[in-house]
Amino acid sequence: MKTKIIGIRDSIVGVKVIDPRGNPHLVEIDVDDEKKEDLHAQESYPYNESERTDREEQIMNQVRARARFEAHRNTEYDILHSGWDPAQLRRGIDALENMSLNEFDEAFREYYHALINPERTKDEYGITEGTVEFPGEPEVVLIMKGFCINDDNEVVSILPDMYVYYSNEHAEKNYTTGTPASCSDDTTQITPMLPPFKLPDDFIYPEDFRGFMIHNLICQIRDVYWNMGEDPPAAYDIDGFGKGTGNFDYEEYNY
Repeated sequence: MKTKIIGIRDSIVGVKVIDPRGNPHLVEIDVDDEKKEDLHAQESYPYNESERTDREEQIMNQVRARARFEAHRNTEYDILHSGWDPAQLRRGIDALENMSLNEFDEAFREYYHALINPERTKDEYGITEGTVEFPGEPEVVLIMKGFCINDDNEVVSILPDMYVYYSNEHAEKNYTTGTPASCSDDTTQITPMLPPFKLPDDFIYPEDFRGFMIHNLICQIRDVYWNMGEDPPAAYDIDGFGKGTGNFDYEEYNY
Protein backbone atom coordinates (compact mmCIF):
# COMPACT_ATOMS: atom_id res chain seq x y z
CA MET A 1 0.00 0.00 0.00
CA LYS A 2 1.11 3.57 -0.61
CA THR A 3 1.18 5.69 2.54
CA LYS A 4 1.99 9.28 3.45
CA ILE A 5 2.02 11.30 6.67
CA ILE A 6 -0.11 14.30 5.77
CA GLY A 7 0.11 16.22 9.04
CA ILE A 8 0.42 16.31 12.81
CA ARG A 9 -1.72 18.62 14.92
CA ASP A 10 -2.72 18.54 18.60
CA SER A 11 -1.19 15.07 19.02
CA ILE A 12 -3.20 13.73 16.07
CA VAL A 13 -1.24 12.08 13.26
CA GLY A 14 -2.96 12.00 9.88
CA VAL A 15 -1.97 9.27 7.44
CA LYS A 16 -3.18 8.86 3.86
CA VAL A 17 -3.27 5.25 2.63
CA ILE A 18 -4.01 3.94 -0.85
CA ASP A 19 -5.35 0.38 -0.54
CA PRO A 20 -4.59 -2.49 -2.97
CA ARG A 21 -7.65 -1.58 -5.04
CA GLY A 22 -6.43 1.99 -5.49
CA ASN A 23 -8.93 3.50 -3.05
CA PRO A 24 -7.83 6.37 -0.76
CA HIS A 25 -8.25 6.33 3.03
CA LEU A 26 -7.49 8.90 5.74
CA VAL A 27 -6.59 7.55 9.17
CA GLU A 28 -6.15 9.87 12.17
CA ILE A 29 -4.30 8.47 15.20
CA ASP A 30 -4.58 10.10 18.63
CA VAL A 31 -1.12 9.48 20.08
CA ASP A 32 -2.12 10.73 23.55
CA ASP A 33 -4.91 8.17 24.00
CA GLU A 34 -4.02 4.66 22.87
CA LYS A 35 -7.48 3.38 23.85
CA LYS A 36 -9.23 5.78 21.49
CA GLU A 37 -10.27 4.20 18.20
CA ASP A 38 -8.56 5.69 15.15
CA LEU A 39 -10.71 7.85 12.92
CA HIS A 40 -10.91 6.13 9.54
CA ALA A 41 -12.46 8.09 6.67
CA GLN A 42 -13.06 6.57 3.22
CA GLU A 43 -15.75 6.61 0.54
CA SER A 44 -15.16 3.27 -1.20
CA TYR A 45 -16.79 0.74 1.11
CA PRO A 46 -20.03 0.65 3.14
CA TYR A 47 -19.91 2.69 6.34
CA ASN A 48 -21.35 -0.10 8.49
CA GLU A 49 -19.12 -3.10 9.11
CA SER A 50 -22.10 -5.46 8.79
CA GLU A 51 -22.63 -4.32 5.20
CA ARG A 52 -19.04 -4.94 4.06
CA THR A 53 -17.82 -8.19 2.53
CA ASP A 54 -15.15 -10.20 4.36
CA ARG A 55 -12.52 -8.94 1.93
CA GLU A 56 -13.65 -5.31 2.31
CA GLU A 57 -13.47 -5.63 6.10
CA GLN A 58 -10.02 -7.20 5.83
CA ILE A 59 -8.82 -4.29 3.69
CA MET A 60 -10.21 -1.76 6.16
CA ASN A 61 -8.35 -3.43 9.02
CA GLN A 62 -5.16 -3.72 6.99
CA VAL A 63 -5.33 -0.03 6.11
CA ARG A 64 -5.56 0.94 9.78
CA ALA A 65 -2.65 -1.33 10.65
CA ARG A 66 -0.58 0.09 7.79
CA ALA A 67 -1.35 3.66 8.86
CA ARG A 68 -0.24 2.97 12.45
CA PHE A 69 2.96 1.32 11.21
CA GLU A 70 3.73 4.36 9.04
CA ALA A 71 3.10 6.78 11.90
CA HIS A 72 5.23 4.71 14.27
CA ARG A 73 8.12 4.49 11.82
CA ASN A 74 8.10 8.06 10.50
CA THR A 75 7.17 10.25 13.47
CA GLU A 76 8.62 10.76 16.93
CA TYR A 77 5.70 8.90 18.53
CA ASP A 78 5.90 5.37 19.93
CA ILE A 79 2.60 3.95 18.64
CA LEU A 80 3.06 0.21 18.19
CA HIS A 81 3.42 -2.33 20.97
CA SER A 82 6.71 -4.19 20.75
CA GLY A 83 5.02 -7.39 19.57
CA TRP A 84 3.83 -5.58 16.44
CA ASP A 85 7.06 -3.73 15.71
CA PRO A 86 9.41 -5.71 13.42
CA ALA A 87 12.44 -3.81 14.72
CA GLN A 88 11.70 -4.81 18.33
CA LEU A 89 10.98 -8.43 17.38
CA ARG A 90 14.33 -8.48 15.55
CA ARG A 91 15.98 -7.28 18.76
CA GLY A 92 14.31 -10.18 20.56
CA ILE A 93 15.85 -12.61 18.09
CA ASP A 94 19.27 -11.07 18.68
CA ALA A 95 18.80 -11.33 22.44
CA LEU A 96 18.00 -15.05 22.25
CA GLU A 97 20.98 -15.66 19.97
CA ASN A 98 23.26 -13.82 22.41
CA MET A 99 22.36 -16.02 25.40
CA SER A 100 24.68 -18.81 26.42
CA LEU A 101 23.13 -22.28 26.34
CA ASN A 102 23.17 -22.45 30.14
CA GLU A 103 21.41 -19.08 30.42
CA PHE A 104 18.84 -20.09 27.83
CA ASP A 105 18.19 -23.44 29.53
CA GLU A 106 17.64 -21.83 32.92
CA ALA A 107 15.36 -19.15 31.47
CA PHE A 108 13.12 -21.27 29.23
CA ARG A 109 13.22 -24.84 30.55
CA GLU A 110 9.75 -24.43 32.08
CA TYR A 111 8.37 -23.16 28.77
CA TYR A 112 9.90 -26.11 26.93
CA HIS A 113 8.35 -28.68 29.26
CA ALA A 114 4.95 -26.94 29.06
CA LEU A 115 5.00 -27.27 25.28
CA ILE A 116 6.10 -30.89 25.04
CA ASN A 117 3.76 -32.02 27.82
CA PRO A 118 0.45 -30.16 27.30
CA GLU A 119 -1.45 -32.65 29.49
CA ARG A 120 0.64 -31.62 32.48
CA THR A 121 0.18 -27.99 31.52
CA LYS A 122 -3.60 -28.47 31.57
CA ASP A 123 -3.37 -29.94 35.08
CA GLU A 124 -1.16 -27.14 36.35
CA TYR A 125 -3.49 -24.45 35.00
CA GLY A 126 -6.73 -26.18 35.96
CA ILE A 127 -7.91 -26.66 32.39
CA THR A 128 -10.24 -29.62 32.84
CA GLU A 129 -13.46 -30.80 31.25
CA GLY A 130 -15.36 -29.82 34.37
CA THR A 131 -14.08 -26.23 34.51
CA VAL A 132 -14.07 -25.00 30.91
CA GLU A 133 -16.87 -23.07 29.21
CA PHE A 134 -17.57 -25.62 26.45
CA PRO A 135 -18.36 -29.35 26.22
CA GLY A 136 -15.73 -32.02 25.70
CA GLU A 137 -12.10 -32.42 26.64
CA PRO A 138 -10.14 -29.13 26.30
CA GLU A 139 -6.87 -29.02 24.39
CA VAL A 140 -3.98 -26.61 24.76
CA VAL A 141 -3.52 -24.83 21.43
CA LEU A 142 -0.97 -22.11 22.19
CA ILE A 143 1.36 -21.07 25.00
CA MET A 144 2.94 -17.63 25.32
CA LYS A 145 6.00 -16.85 27.44
CA GLY A 146 7.35 -13.31 27.60
CA PHE A 147 10.82 -12.03 28.37
CA CYS A 148 12.33 -8.58 28.82
CA ILE A 149 15.36 -7.15 27.03
CA ASN A 150 17.42 -4.03 27.66
CA ASP A 151 18.82 -1.51 25.18
CA ASP A 152 21.84 -3.76 24.58
CA ASN A 153 19.58 -6.62 23.41
CA GLU A 154 20.25 -8.65 26.53
CA VAL A 155 17.60 -10.78 28.24
CA VAL A 156 17.36 -9.25 31.70
CA SER A 157 14.27 -11.01 33.07
CA ILE A 158 11.72 -13.71 32.28
CA LEU A 159 8.06 -12.97 32.97
CA PRO A 160 6.98 -15.30 35.78
CA ASP A 161 3.91 -16.90 34.26
CA MET A 162 2.79 -18.32 30.94
CA TYR A 163 -0.39 -17.44 29.07
CA VAL A 164 -2.24 -20.52 27.82
CA TYR A 165 -4.83 -20.68 25.03
CA TYR A 166 -7.14 -23.70 24.99
CA SER A 167 -10.08 -24.90 22.91
CA ASN A 168 -11.53 -27.96 21.12
CA GLU A 169 -13.78 -28.75 18.16
CA HIS A 170 -16.90 -27.78 20.16
CA ALA A 171 -15.63 -24.33 21.15
CA GLU A 172 -16.41 -21.32 18.98
CA LYS A 173 -13.23 -19.52 20.02
CA ASN A 174 -10.02 -19.95 21.98
CA TYR A 175 -10.10 -19.34 25.73
CA THR A 176 -7.21 -18.18 27.89
CA THR A 177 -5.83 -18.65 31.35
CA GLY A 178 -2.74 -17.47 33.17
CA THR A 179 -1.63 -14.16 34.61
CA PRO A 180 -0.72 -11.45 32.07
CA ALA A 181 2.51 -9.72 32.98
CA SER A 182 4.55 -6.92 31.46
CA CYS A 183 8.11 -5.68 31.50
CA SER A 184 9.30 -2.53 33.26
CA ASP A 185 9.25 0.75 31.35
CA ASP A 186 13.03 0.70 30.81
CA THR A 187 12.94 -2.68 29.04
CA THR A 188 11.14 -4.14 26.02
CA GLN A 189 8.81 -7.13 26.14
CA ILE A 190 9.19 -9.92 23.59
CA THR A 191 6.65 -12.76 23.61
CA PRO A 192 7.18 -16.03 21.75
CA MET A 193 3.94 -17.91 21.13
CA LEU A 194 4.10 -21.58 20.22
CA PRO A 195 1.65 -24.48 19.90
CA PRO A 196 2.51 -27.73 21.72
CA PHE A 197 4.75 -30.02 19.70
CA LYS A 198 6.09 -33.56 19.66
CA LEU A 199 9.85 -33.98 19.83
CA PRO A 200 11.43 -34.95 16.50
CA ASP A 201 13.80 -37.92 16.68
CA ASP A 202 16.84 -35.73 16.09
CA PHE A 203 15.80 -32.93 18.48
CA ILE A 204 18.62 -31.60 20.69
CA TYR A 205 17.74 -29.50 23.71
CA PRO A 206 18.36 -26.64 24.34
CA GLU A 207 19.88 -25.74 20.96
CA ASP A 208 16.90 -26.80 18.85
CA PHE A 209 14.36 -25.27 21.21
CA ARG A 210 16.11 -21.92 20.93
CA GLY A 211 15.79 -22.41 17.17
CA PHE A 212 12.05 -23.03 17.57
CA MET A 213 11.61 -19.78 19.50
CA ILE A 214 13.69 -17.76 17.03
CA HIS A 215 11.75 -19.26 14.12
CA ASN A 216 8.49 -18.18 15.77
CA LEU A 217 9.73 -14.59 16.16
CA ILE A 218 10.77 -14.54 12.50
CA CYS A 219 7.26 -15.72 11.57
CA GLN A 220 5.76 -13.07 13.86
CA ILE A 221 7.65 -10.43 11.87
CA ARG A 222 6.22 -11.96 8.68
CA ASP A 223 2.72 -11.78 10.16
CA VAL A 224 3.12 -8.11 11.09
CA TYR A 225 3.52 -7.37 7.38
CA TRP A 226 0.67 -9.70 6.37
CA ASN A 227 -1.49 -7.98 8.99
CA MET A 228 -1.18 -4.71 7.07
CA GLY A 229 -1.52 -6.22 3.60
CA GLU A 230 2.18 -6.09 2.77
CA ASP A 231 4.67 -8.70 1.57
CA PRO A 232 7.35 -9.29 4.22
CA PRO A 233 11.05 -8.80 3.47
CA ALA A 234 12.53 -11.92 1.90
CA ALA A 235 14.44 -12.87 5.06
CA TYR A 236 11.15 -13.19 6.95
CA ASP A 237 8.99 -14.74 4.23
CA ILE A 238 9.18 -18.28 5.60
CA ASP A 239 6.82 -21.12 6.49
CA GLY A 240 5.79 -21.58 10.11
CA PHE A 241 3.59 -20.48 12.98
CA GLY A 242 3.73 -16.80 13.89
CA LYS A 243 0.96 -14.69 15.39
CA GLY A 244 -1.86 -17.14 14.81
CA THR A 245 -4.46 -14.41 14.22
CA GLY A 246 -4.49 -11.18 12.26
CA ASN A 247 -5.94 -9.38 9.26
CA PHE A 248 -4.94 -12.23 6.96
CA ASP A 249 -5.79 -15.82 6.10
CA TYR A 250 -3.00 -18.38 6.40
CA GLU A 251 -4.57 -20.47 3.63
CA GLU A 252 -4.26 -17.50 1.28
CA TYR A 253 -0.49 -17.78 1.54
CA ASN A 254 -0.46 -21.60 1.21
CA TYR A 255 1.19 -22.12 4.60
